[in-house]
Amino acid sequence: MNFQEMKNILFAAADRAGLKDYDVYYRVSTDASADALNREPNASAFGNAGGVSFRCAVEGKIGSASTECMTKAELEALIPRAIANAALVDADEEPIFFLPGEGDAYGKVAAEKAELPTAAELRRTAMELQERIYSASDLVTDGTSTAAGAIEVTVSLANSRGLSLSHSAAMRYSYAEAVINDGKEPSYGADMSSELDPAKSGIAEKAVAEAIERLGGKGVKTGKYNVVFSAKEVRTLFSTFGGIFSGKSAMLGLSLLKGKEGTAVASSALTVYDDPFYPANTMQMPFDAEGVPTYKKALIEKGVLKTLLYDLTTAKKTGNRSTGNAGRGSYADPVAIRGYCRAIEAGTDTLEELFARVGDGIYITEMKGLHAGCDAVTGDFSIESAGFAIKDGKKAGPVKAFTIAGNFFDLLKNIEAVGSEVEAGTCGFSMSAAPAMMVRDISVAGE
Repeated sequence: MNFQEMKNILFAAADRAGLKDYDVYYRVSTDASADALNREPNASAFGNAGGVSFRCAVEGKIGSASTECMTKAELEALIPRAIANAALVDADEEPIFFLPGEGDAYGKVAAEKAELPTAAELRRTAMELQERIYSASDLVTDGTSTAAGAIEVTVSLANSRGLSLSHSAAMRYSYAEAVINDGKEPSYGADMSSELDPAKSGIAEKAVAEAIERLGGKGVKTGKYNVVFSAKEVRTLFSTFGGIFSGKSAMLGLSLLKGKEGTAVASSALTVYDDPFYPANTMQMPFDAEGVPTYKKALIEKGVLKTLLYDLTTAKKTGNRSTGNAGRGSYADPVAIRGYCRAIEAGTDTLEELFARVGDGIYITEMKGLHAGCDAVTGDFSIESAGFAIKDGKKAGPVKAFTIAGNFFDLLKNIEAVGSEVEAGTCGFSMSAAPAMMVRDISVAGE
């Protein structure tokens, strides 16, 4: 049964029930993956998953129900279930159903949807990555793993106000993790790419080089250091604290950015965008989970907070407009605020120039346990880290087993320089892209 047929059944049943405001959200995905371990195929999977959700307004409350069974009887049963569920809702969430008005235009998706690779193609990629890793060094040992996969997602949305939208997107990924042992200690390196061709991605060789470079790591003395965060760890850090940009979190007092739109909250070196059409992302999205058009927007521009992210309900409650950031993790999930691609604008300094600015300090390339060591409300963090010493303005030997601590909101203000090369993470409806970044006076607990 296609979406138009499902929509017709649900709309007819909703009309018979006397409902005026309602919507239908359909999401289905096809996943394919293969992985390998120690030069042997390990596992592969190929499958479809998804379903449909019906939401309606009943006496000022939202009721919803969902199903994976696409029969006429099961679809029609969603309406009485949603009505009954509305009576159980205690939250003050006034239902709003969107219809585009003058000036509401849907952006054009530039990324072409890639065809899903076959299971055989994914297995070949995973095994070729294995061979390239083992060929790169005699130190490679057991535990070396690789994977390749792809996902295609179709999202469709229609409501009683005449809105009807549909969009499909796809992504590919490959992953390589090299484990090596020089007889003294084990070490690992990992890399990920949206490219399936191992020769083009180079992730096998990068993983081995990273693992070898980490060998012989030493401790650091406790103190305050000027630090360069690698592009990967900048993405990780901003993703961990991404909830601070949620308008709903601010409204509930769970973000210290509440009431600070239009004021300086970071160094003038920092500009951060939320971009649903980020060029390197194949999972671009022209509308959100409420049907609102998406668009690129500055969250922070030269240190000034320009906007938080809003869905329709939070926008109305706070006197703002929706920023098109309503999202659903699956067809059955409630609407929640989410970002698309959190992209930090490039600066002018190369990585070597950032090292030169530091003089003596630390280059952080690994952080562990962020969700356990970070408080997204207060901004406080304490994170086990590793990386490389910076001496006389140049990258030196590896360092490990130290903890960095501080406050994310203070860190934003202490950014001195942003790197010139932006690195994007793996594609997805939510992703991140960032350059390396230099920050002054980070507290380090070491030896």
